[in-house]
Amino acid sequence: MYSRSKWFALAGLLVTVSMILAACAAEPVVETVIVPGEEVVVKETVIVPAEPEEEVVAGGECCDVYRIGLFEDPVSLNYWNYLGPGSSVWTQYVLSGSAPALFTLSDQRFDFVPSLAKDFATVEQVGDVWEITVEMADNAVWSDGTPITAHDVVFTQNACADLKLTSNWPNQCWPSVHSATEAVDDYTVKFTFTEAPGLGTWNAGVAQAIILPQHFWADTMASSYAFIEGVTEPEADCTAEELSEADQAACDAYAEAYENARKNLYEADAAGAPSAGGYITEKWELGAFAQRVANDNYFFKGSRIVEYDDGTWMITMPDGTSFQAYGDATGNEILNFTSGPYAPNIIFSIYGSQDAAFLALADGEVDYVINPLGLARGLREQAERGEGILSYTNADYGLFYIAFNLREYPQSLYEFRQAFDIIIDKEFVINNVLAGVVFPMYSTMPPGNGFWYNPDVPTPYVGLSREERVNMAIEVLKAGGWSWAEEPYWDEDLVDVVPGVGITMPNGEPMQELTILGPGPAYDPIRATFNQWISEWARELGMPVKSELTGFNTILGPVFVDADFDMYILGWSLGNVAFPDYFESFWHSRNDTAVTGNSNTPGLNSPEYDAMVDEFMSTGDLERARELVFEMQVFLADQRPYIPLFYKQTVDLARNNIIFPYTETLGGLEFASGFQTDAQPLFK
Repeated sequence: MYSRSKWFALAGLLVTVSMILAACAAEPVVETVIVPGEEVVVKETVIVPAEPEEEVVAGGECCDVYRIGLFEDPVSLNYWNYLGPGSSVWTQYVLSGSAPALFTLSDQRFDFVPSLAKDFATVEQVGDVWEITVEMADNAVWSDGTPITAHDVVFTQNACADLKLTSNWPNQCWPSVHSATEAVDDYTVKFTFTEAPGLGTWNAGVAQAIILPQHFWADTMASSYAFIEGVTEPEADCTAEELSEADQAACDAYAEAYENARKNLYEADAAGAPSAGGYITEKWELGAFAQRVANDNYFFKGSRIVEYDDGTWMITMPDGTSFQAYGDATGNEILNFTSGPYAPNIIFSIYGSQDAAFLALADGEVDYVINPLGLARGLREQAERGEGILSYTNADYGLFYIAFNLREYPQSLYEFRQAFDIIIDKEFVINNVLAGVVFPMYSTMPPGNGFWYNPDVPTPYVGLSREERVNMAIEVLKAGGWSWAEEPYWDEDLVDVVPGVGITMPNGEPMQELTILGPGPAYDPIRATFNQWISEWARELGMPVKSELTGFNTILGPVFVDADFDMYILGWSLGNVAFPDYFESFWHSRNDTAVTGNSNTPGLNSPEYDAMVDEFMSTGDLERARELVFEMQVFLADQRPYIPLFYKQTVDLARNNIIFPYTETLGGLEFASGFQTDAQPLFK
């Protein structure tokens, strides 16, 4: 799960995606320009010297600590691991903002804006390659005072490509089309691409890639490189089904060398790692708490961010230098805040369950609970009875789903997944069991992101009765070659299903027991409820399917590392609002978790889908990209590597002594990790 960095700096443009998302994510306003090899004036930008303005403080006196409740531990404090196999939203919260980037997305509107870059990049076609040059700010430093330079960028990009880093890393460096990163000087970086850089590979990819400190990680990286020194790629195709003994040995040795190199990096001790964000993560005691301390060297501390309703984005740095883009700063201000950090400390209390965390909020133990899950009405009402509790509701940008391991039989069968889709009555579970606290989901794009959401994804099973669902699922399975010793059927007198007995798969073998992994009710009662109902409905068809509810972090290994599961139920916080590159990460065949360790956990392998997503990631035409996302949503709804289950409204509860820079945004306060740098916790 990607974290969304909160970084701002000076501005300019290669491709602009300007999206105005209101409280419930209305249709965005979009402007697109692509300039491979040509000088095109895209938008005039103006750097204006300005007198420093007086800081506007929300009122009150700042506190010693911003107290945040969590109900799960992070996996690691190692950022390499966080974007690798240790990817977890809980890790995101305690590392939020610590790794800088050259470019980022602006607040609320999600404009593509520079961060540590001084200006938008220049792109030039030179022969058969494309070169993108970025000038960096020359006065930003890590928390230990070491300058952040182009050498840090090169170091991080090279590590990503050279060690074949996994999970979220490939979209940070795009080694398939991004061939080189060079430090022209200490504060100028040149990126070389073998193909014209597109919205996916540049804007949503390398341009927003995180940067890690070379001076801290150099020794660890050297020991990781040692594992692959002298190792050459085998001549044989290691993905072939049949290999000679010698070729298999060469492939195994090659894979092992890189696996050991990555493991050495992912498992390295990150204690003392410097930050470039508003806070430094200093302590973590498993099951108890984590602590962050303010970074006095934060480059953007005291910078003022202003947005106008004519589309203007503006930043005024503490030295009085102002920069604006996307408009003339006319009309009304729709956003105006000054960046922190404000509180000297952030303390995360880890409660172990959602109930305990929200009761702690009601009792005044914490100021805010970061909640990536749905919130049951009863628990919300109980928490809101606490003194001074405010609620903030926004459209969500997340996806909760059941996934199938397509590498295994019978999950690889189309009819098997179709039958599951038929029997999963989302509306029943949500309305009759969960009292409507979440919303049924039919597409792999949340409806809150209105520009990319396809409202016409087919929903053929909505409104079917239980009897109709059972009968249809039986017919689908029979047509696919399934049979029973005693076929299931709907009994009119019982008004219920008589379960099947002795189910046989199309290959003539009895169906083996399958397990649906998922988090337990203490962690997320909504997903646990879905898990139990889906398992029961499958058993009615005679399928030996069981629900296995376990700890969230316990699921990560079988799913995201070993690819050793039957089915699982989890959720994603989807990251980049302006360009949904997760359609590549989650389902392109090159990202098969079992082969590469990346995020295609089901192992979908479809040349048709790959062709669509390859065009999507490489195009510079935003309208064409949108058409492709619409097509991919329809394809995924039909093939069902995931079956989307539900999405939620983001309901954030916080005490009234917390002044947030803004509260209306897609994904809510949770998506911004509680605005740790820019929130003002005040004494009452």
